[in-house]
Amino acid sequence: MLAAIDTGLDFYRQVLDLRAYRQQILTADIANASTPKFKAVDLDFAAAVESATAELGGRAAATTWLVDDPQHLPPSSSTVAGVAAAAVKYQTGASVTLDGNSVDLNQEKVAAGENAVQYEAAASFASQIVKMLTIAINGSATQPSNGS
Repeated sequence: MLAAIDTGLDFYRQVLDLRAYRQQILTADIANASTPKFKAVDLDFAAAVESATAELGGRAAATTWLVDDPQHLPPSSSTVAGVAAAAVKYQTGASVTLDGNSVDLNQEKVAAGENAVQYEAAASFASQIVKMLTIAINGSATQPSNGS
C-alpha cells in the first residue's frame, strides 16, 4: 500500500525536478543571448521523463517510508538531473547571428513562461494528491464528530 502512494508522489517529484532543471537551462539560454558562439539548448522533456521514470522508478519505494535518516538509504548513482542531462539537446531551426549565437530571445522567453505554467500545474496536481491522501487518512472535515 505504501509503495503505491510513494510511486504516485515520486512521479510528480520527478516531473517537478525536471521542470526546474529545464527552467535553469532556458534561463541560461536567456542569460547568454548576447554571448558570442553560444548555442541554445533545451531539454527533451518527454525523453527525460521516460528516462527518469525508468532509471529512478525501479528503486524500492517503501524504503523511503521506513527510514528516518537519508544516510541510511543505499547510495544512488543516478539523480533526476543526471538522468535528464542525456536529454539536453541543441536547438535547431533558430537563425544564427553573425557572432555565432543561436539564441532566439523571444522563443526562449515563451518557452520559459510555458515551462513555468507547466511547473505550477504539476505542483498543483501533487498538492491535490496530498490533500486527497490527508482526507483519506483523517476523514472529511465536514463529518460530524461523535463527541458533539
